[in-house]
Amino acid sequence: VPPGVQCFVGEEARRRRRIEEAVVSVFEGWDYEEIIPPLFDYADVFAGEALAPKTYSFVGRDGSVLALRPDFTSLLANIAAGRLRDRPAPMRLYYSGEVVRYEPVKAGRQSELHQMGLEHLGGEARAADAEVLAIAAESLERLGARGWVLALGHVGVFGGLVEGSGLEGERLEAVRERIESKDAAGVRRALEGTGLPPSTAAALERLTAMGGGLEALDEAARAFAFCPPAARAVDELRAVAGALRQAGLAERLAVDLGEVRGLDYYTGLVFRVFAPDLGFEIGGGGRYDTLLARFGRPLPAVGFMLGLDRVALLLERQAVAGPPLPAP
Repeated sequence: VPPGVQCFVGEEARRRRRIEEAVVSVFEGWDYEEIIPPLFDYADVFAGEALAPKTYSFVGRDGSVLALRPDFTSLLANIAAGRLRDRPAPMRLYYSGEVVRYEPVKAGRQSELHQMGLEHLGGEARAADAEVLAIAAESLERLGARGWVLALGHVGVFGGLVEGSGLEGERLEAVRERIESKDAAGVRRALEGTGLPPSTAAALERLTAMGGGLEALDEAARAFAFCPPAARAVDELRAVAGALRQAGLAERLAVDLGEVRGLDYYTGLVFRVFAPDLGFEIGGGGRYDTLLARFGRPLPAVGFMLGLDRVALLLERQAVAGPPLPAP
C-alpha cells in the first residue's frame, strides 16, 4: 500500500471495532446523535492555514474544486449551518470515520486516520466545555486506559496578550512557535526590537513554563491580571476546571497554557489527551465559536476527538485487553 495508509485484517480489525463500539456507546449514553458526513466536499469548506497544506484536493467533472475530508469539525459546521439549519440548538452530534491528510513520510505520521469524536453546537459555553471533557474522560475509562490526563489550555490567554501589540506575520508565528516549544530564551529573542511593554513581554515568556497541576491556574490569574482579555480566559478555564474537580476528575487534569498552536478555528478552551507509554497525544479538542458563522449560522461550539489507531497502540503498549465484545 502507499506510504501513510493502513490495512487491518482479522484480530487487528476486530480489536479496532471493539474500541470504536465502546467509545460510541459512551457518546450515545450522553444523548449524542450519529452523523455520517460525506467523504469529500467543496475544498473551500476546509479552508484555513493549518489544514490547507495537508488537504488532498481534486477537480470534479463539473470543474469544481473538491477535497477529501482532512477534518470532521469544519464539515459538520457546514452541515449544521446548511442541511440542519432548521434544527434547534443545542445539537449533539458524533461521528466515527476516516480523514485523509498529507503528512511527510519522514514525520512518521499516518495520512489516513480514523477519528471518533463529537461536536456540541450551541448551548451555554462553560457547561458544554465541561460536558465534552467529561465525555472524553468517560471514554478513556470505558476503554481501560491507564494514567491518562487531560491537558487544558485556552487560546485566549496568548490571544489576549498579543491583542493590539502590533505583532503579526512571521514575528508573531516565531513567538508562537517558541512558546509552544517551551523556549523562554527563544521568546526573548523573537521579541527583541518589538517595543512591547515589559509586562507583556514578560508574560509571553512566562507562558513557556505555565503548566502543571491545577494550581497553575491560580498562578496564571495573578500573572495575567494586568491584561483583561487574558485574565478572562484564565477565569473561563478555572470555571471549567472547577466543574470537573467537583466531578472527581481533579487527578486527571493538567494545565498547559503554552498550548497556543492547534487548528486555527479554535477560540477558547483547547485540550489534549496524553497517557504514559506514548510520546504524543491520543486525542484532543477545543472551543470554536466563530466557525459556524463562516457558513451563515453563528453558534458557539465545542468538540473533541480520539484517534482510533493511537488509542489501539496505547492499549497494546499498556497490555490492556480492551473492551469486551458486545453481547449478541
